[in-house]
Amino acid sequence: MTEPRERQVVHKGSVGEDDLDDRSAAEARTAVDDDVPDAELDGAEPDGAEPDDAEPDDDDDAVADDGGADRTRVEHHPGGRRRVAPLLFMGAAALWIGVMALRCRPAHGPSANVPSAEPTVADDVPVAPTPIAPGPTRADATPPDPIPAADAEAQPDGGPTDDAPPAEGDRLPQRRNDWAEGLEIPTKVRYTVRRGGSLENVANLFKIYHHEILELNPGIAIDQELAPNTRVVIWSQKPGEKSESIGYPSDGSLAGAIPMVEGPGRRILAIGWKTWGKDTSIAMLDRVLDRWAERGSNVQPILVGNIANRTGGRLEPHSTHQSGRDVDLGYPQKLAAGAELNWQEMTAANLDAAETWALLFLLGETGAVEEIYIDREIQKLLHEHALRQELLSKSALSKWMEYPRPTGTAGTLITHVAGHTDHMHVRWSCTSGDGRCKSR
Repeated sequence: MTEPRERQVVHKGSVGEDDLDDRSAAEARTAVDDDVPDAELDGAEPDGAEPDDAEPDDDDDAVADDGGADRTRVEHHPGGRRRVAPLLFMGAAALWIGVMALRCRPAHGPSANVPSAEPTVADDVPVAPTPIAPGPTRADATPPDPIPAADAEAQPDGGPTDDAPPAEGDRLPQRRNDWAEGLEIPTKVRYTVRRGGSLENVANLFKIYHHEILELNPGIAIDQELAPNTRVVIWSQKPGEKSESIGYPSDGSLAGAIPMVEGPGRRILAIGWKTWGKDTSIAMLDRVLDRWAERGSNVQPILVGNIANRTGGRLEPHSTHQSGRDVDLGYPQKLAAGAELNWQEMTAANLDAAETWALLFLLGETGAVEEIYIDREIQKLLHEHALRQELLSKSALSKWMEYPRPTGTAGTLITHVAGHTDHMHVRWSCTSGDGRCKSR
């Protein structure tokens, strides 16, 4: 699977195309011309420049003309200034007397309902002036930072808050460095030829050298026709060989790989040569699926997709799946009678949320899972189901998945990577003996 902040894809089939993120050059290109001044980009004029459509101000001309006319009158009437000053003084005095008369008028009579321009007083107690209402917000004011979509979603009612301690009985995901201790590692892997074929066919399916598969199956010719359901050996542990996950899942390799084959609780839809993995990864996946099958005869098998190729490295179309620790698993589905179990986009109508939680509990309680990638829309369905059925408290759910918090929230087992709507991506942790295994 993909690194969560690396690449995103849309899964299109059983190969588990979950890590494609080949954005086109057009999408990655920033359309900014460095030669264009900032003022032009913003639609503003350069400092000191007049707008192209500026018009002369007619009012300025009018003021200038009026001023000129006044000066002309003074020059023709030398005594005009002496006559104007007393008139101005007398007018101002009359205006002041009128205002004072209005202020002293009693607050009764025909004009009592006329509001005063000043706050009135009663019994010498001043009345507080009416507060000024805030003006409209400027159109160019900087708006507050938007609330992330995840935070804006309403929390379902009921249950404790995320800050509350997990309720008694909550099943929390585990992470342990010693998860591989005591794990039974297979020493030999057999493949069942369901419809017949030859060792050559099987060797090509798993990308095994012909001389290797002949050594593993002495007495059988490379082109000998095999009866349906014949079991042949495709891997056997070699003395001194060590299985190692080397480097990062998105930049790594694999040594001493083991193939994943059919068994209880599973249906493998990946081509054989894409099902190799680290020995502990394959052994733990085998244990989880065995336990899944032990839940009952009517349990729907889990679809198993791509893991890695035999020596790791790039596995098309993924960017991850390079070091033998990643595996694609299908979601349990609500199938109509007679419908085929295969990869399909999950919705509220076809996701079996109860069975998906049962699978997540099995995975999370191993202590071996580093992270699980599940699309945010599927997380929402699982979150709502868990609260509605009281499977987990809100505080416990906050340990399992990001939703309803923003994508990238730290400390959760389940994270969002786009494209994981028809399968989940499980990554096993490095083991204590993996000196060259790396995690981000």
